[in-house]
Amino acid sequence: MARRVTRKMLKQDEFVSFFDEVVDWFTLNWRPVAWGLGAIVVVVMGWWGASTWSAGRAGDASFLLHRAEKALEGDGTNKGSVDAAEPLLREVVDRYGRTPQADVARLHLARIELGRGETDKAREALRELAEGRRGTAIGSVAAVDLFHLRIAAGEGAEVAGELQAMLTATDAPLPRDTAMYELGMLLLEQGHPVEAKDQLDRLVKEFPESPYRFSAQQKLSELG
Repeated sequence: MARRVTRKMLKQDEFVSFFDEVVDWFTLNWRPVAWGLGAIVVVVMGWWGASTWSAGRAGDASFLLHRAEKALEGDGTNKGSVDAAEPLLREVVDRYGRTPQADVARLHLARIELGRGETDKAREALRELAEGRRGTAIGSVAAVDLFHLRIAAGEGAEVAGELQAMLTATDAPLPRDTAMYELGMLLLEQGHPVEAKDQLDRLVKEFPESPYRFSAQQKLSELG
């Protein structure tokens, strides 16, 4: 009597046939498969190594920058020292030039140069930071420093116009709350308290989470 073929037996046969095909294919193609797996392992290991190396560099840069800033600011027992901080800041830039920590060091160095009266050198460093890091926190700080330099050089009217334009621009070098605060303070310095109050009041109302809000409120209280 012929054996009855069941669905279960058919599935078993199909599985065996498929498995045989896989074995045959792998036997014929084991070299490219091995190379492919090896390439994947190399990529994964390379990515892991690069990530580890990058994290290590960031940590080293942060530690060195912290030492420089401590030397610059001093502590409860020692006064800050530019002479002690400057070599450390330059080391951060030289060793970790493309990191955010190096950008912070460049900002400190530009401010040290300003303190020495090396205005042209500081201006160029700040311009590079403001343009090269546009849209970042460090770029905004550098842009504000540049505005202050221009105001000190007698360009207050031009700066006020640029700040006013930033309040409606879509690609401004400063966030709107920063531009609003700087404009308010500049108008106050130029002897326009009413216009200054308008800007500071807008800042307080429109940007409740702004880091400038507290300073703006204080200034508004002083103005009455």
